[in-house]
Amino acid sequence: MEVINEEGQLFGKLERLLETGANDVLVVQPTGESIDKRERLIPYIKEEVIKKIDTMAGKILVNWEADYLE
Repeated sequence: MEVINEEGQLFGKLERLLETGANDVLVVQPTGESIDKRERLIPYIKEEVIKKIDTMAGKILVNWEADYLE
């Protein structure tokens, strides 16, 4: 699934879900169409960070800025 922020920036594809004990974390790997070549670790917090999961379109919409540090 592609991971895109609310500004329409493509971060990459979801590689896996990392279970940490507190919050699960999306591990997002960049693709050729991504805004940069950074791997991103995005907390799986529904409504606050994870805005929408569209399984039909294969997209996850996140409230996450491109310049956030992990």
